[in-house]
Amino acid sequence: MVESIIVGFDGSDASFVALDWVGERAARGRARVEIVMIGGTIFSDTTRANPSIHNAESRLRSRAPDAEIASRQFPGRLPESLLEHASAADLLVIGSHLRRSIRSALTGRLPLKICIASPIPVVIVPDQWTAVDGPVVVGLDEDESSDAALQVAASEAAAVADTLVVVHAWQMPPPRMEGAVALLASPIQEKAVQRSILRESVLALSRSHPDVQVEQVLVQESPTTALLEHARDASLLVLGTHHRSLFAGALLGSVGQGVLAHARIPVCIVPSRTGTKA
Repeated sequence: MVESIIVGFDGSDASFVALDWVGERAARGRARVEIVMIGGTIFSDTTRANPSIHNAESRLRSRAPDAEIASRQFPGRLPESLLEHASAADLLVIGSHLRRSIRSALTGRLPLKICIASPIPVVIVPDQWTAVDGPVVVGLDEDESSDAALQVAASEAAAVADTLVVVHAWQMPPPRMEGAVALLASPIQEKAVQRSILRESVLALSRSHPDVQVEQVLVQESPTTALLEHARDASLLVLGTHHRSLFAGALLGSVGQGVLAHARIPVCIVPSRTGTKA
């Protein structure tokens, strides 16, 4: 099966780093890659790409000589036009500056907007990324938003023949009011509930991906802190989204925003309704 990958490109250093990540990925299997630039052209014929796209295409071919590679430039606005052109692909990849968002059209708050709106998995590659061999880490939420992310993460771990680390970070729920009395949950009982959620998710993964070695991590900690800590030496961090907000619910998107702001490794955001693999 040929994997279809769209790379959002704007000529910045971060977008060239994203190309390098795609090149490594495309070199390990059959892939069709399209480099897409939105706007930024003075040509009336938008099929003519500027020199930076030609450089990008050459760079990608040197890293993945067997991949099908093309580049195109379209008028329009971000993120709508990029998402429109990526909607039929398996994966959308963009680069991101951690501290220099003003220099790139695809940084600032756009990565978050793209991840929330995209119907396909999106990988955000930070400009400081360097290739490493490491496990794939996936964050487990308590509802269906994690299901697709777990499957994508397991497929990624199988592709690189490495361990899948499932991180389930939990916190004590707020007191429940019954009349004028505040009822506190039992930490022991709550931990047992969260351990059961983690165990059932890993068992389901072992049935769908029996050859993947899975490590379980259950920790009472802020999800953002736990994910960044356990993904420090990972090759990829995978999260799920509802398309309403990242880790929708009590956290209202703070986990995804925190991870994207601080991660120094590629982060894959998987929509809950995706049917594709990253």
